[in-house]
Amino acid sequence: MRRRSAIFKLLVTYIIVLAVGILVGRESIKSAGVPQSLSALQAEGQPWEKNYSATANILAVKSNDNTGTMGSVSVEILPGKGRVLMDTNPFLEPDTQLSAETAVKVAENYTGIDLGDKDVIVSFEMDGEVLGGPSAGAAMAAATIAAIEDRQVRKDVIVTGTIEPSGEIGPIGGIMEKAQAASENGAKLFLVPKHQLKVTYYERQVRKEKIGGFTMQKLYYVPKTLDVANYTTTELGMETKGVSNIGDVVGYMIE
Repeated sequence: MRRRSAIFKLLVTYIIVLAVGILVGRESIKSAGVPQSLSALQAEGQPWEKNYSATANILAVKSNDNTGTMGSVSVEILPGKGRVLMDTNPFLEPDTQLSAETAVKVAENYTGIDLGDKDVIVSFEMDGEVLGGPSAGAAMAAATIAAIEDRQVRKDVIVTGTIEPSGEIGPIGGIMEKAQAASENGAKLFLVPKHQLKVTYYERQVRKEKIGGFTMQKLYYVPKTLDVANYTTTELGMETKGVSNIGDVVGYMIE
């Protein structure tokens, strides 16, 4: 009887020590800062205990003076109903909403994470009253991926490009104006759609022609091709690379 009692006490002691060890081990992991991304939690079938967010820089061209400007887009993921919600300050044109919804779908496909029971809140900070155009699509997709994976977006890298449902990076306008704004705001690497590494612009030229006793001036616009990467390196001190898909963008932008 005494022997059974002694064995029982020993077993209870072992279980208590084991339980304490597990708890201490878990606390040690937490205190060590081991990241628990949304991807990891979903893969392990665990509930998530916090909101996930990330911010990326974006570029636009002001309509009033046709100059480039830099702002930011923030993405926050929290429990919800599978909605993509937009902050409307500044006022957003409809194509921006569509671009955000596409960006979230691309991020889901890229990470393999279903956000059907989450809400994604997208908000902008931009110097301007109206923000339109889908050229921030690639940045929105990158920020959403970073939020899902609980990673950081590099502040010295900025991308301009639309995002297609396939994850491909589509064309945009105002590359040179945006390059100038990126450089002025400290960007070290400027990402553009790969097929737009060379752009065509029209140089204004005035030619004089003598007709009879008069000298006439004629105005011409001559097409010129500009190598964007060479220009930004030599004139702006900023590297430029072409990107074809969201995988390229993530490789350069997300730490």
